[in-house]
Amino acid sequence: MRQWPLKRTRFKKVLPALFCAGIAVLLPLLTGCKREAPTVTEPTTAVTTTENAAQTFASQRVEDSIQTALELVKKNPVGGWSSTVSYAYKQDNAAYAELNGDQQALYDEMLPKVKDLTPFTYTAKDRGYAVLDNVLMAASALCRDHPEYENYFDIEEVVEGDRTTALRACYFLPYDATGAAADTKQIKEEIQIFEEECNLIVSAIPKTFSTYDKYRYLAAVISLRTTYDNDSAGGKPTATAYGAIEGGSSICQGYASGFEYLCRKANLWCTQVSGVSQDTAHAWNLVKLESGTYHV
Repeated sequence: MRQWPLKRTRFKKVLPALFCAGIAVLLPLLTGCKREAPTVTEPTTAVTTTENAAQTFASQRVEDSIQTALELVKKNPVGGWSSTVSYAYKQDNAAYAELNGDQQALYDEMLPKVKDLTPFTYTAKDRGYAVLDNVLMAASALCRDHPEYENYFDIEEVVEGDRTTALRACYFLPYDATGAAADTKQIKEEIQIFEEECNLIVSAIPKTFSTYDKYRYLAAVISLRTTYDNDSAGGKPTATAYGAIEGGSSICQGYASGFEYLCRKANLWCTQVSGVSQDTAHAWNLVKLESGTYHV
């Protein structure tokens, strides 16, 4: 029987750790763009979870970035990109398709629990170590297909003596660099505000914008709200959509996740890809116009 290492560690996504340069927008984007200092508002347990209250907190956080991004796009037109066709975002669950049958069953089992922040544990005694390996694969795929859950969900090991005896869900505050387990009520409050932030960002897109300018606007919002974490000092949030849109610092995986997340809400075609740039692991996005597919 396999004995897992003594050290208690969090699982890592299949996508490798990314410490590369910030998102490279290959589409001509903005000229003269000045970065805003990100405003990071840490909530307290006193935050009210009513819809109106969440909208108020969200507006306070993102309104300046929205207005600045709109002005930048309007004041910096790019000729030759008057796209009129928009391609819808496609949720293809590509990571799920890569799993085997046992791993897919675990994915399906975990998905509703993660959505509702329901605790769950898989023990080696009851399920065996092969199942624990599959749990890690399924959880990684789940976060790749559903980046909104990566903002607050991870798998952690339970260690007894010199071996890992179980894997369990860990739900944490999306701004917590340590990823420590937190009160689910407080997590839901912060996620509700974050979702309202994203809704406000997307709802501000003018109907007169071309598809190209919609992409430019969403990229500008993220560029205004985050800085590149060259030292990876920000911990787990730097690789999430939350980190890019609200957290204030990101690595390229976070930039790519945040951009894709906003595109999904705006129903704009976008996908996240990974590879190597200048001998360093890197993540970025693809977007689609009627003239072709472009790297962002």
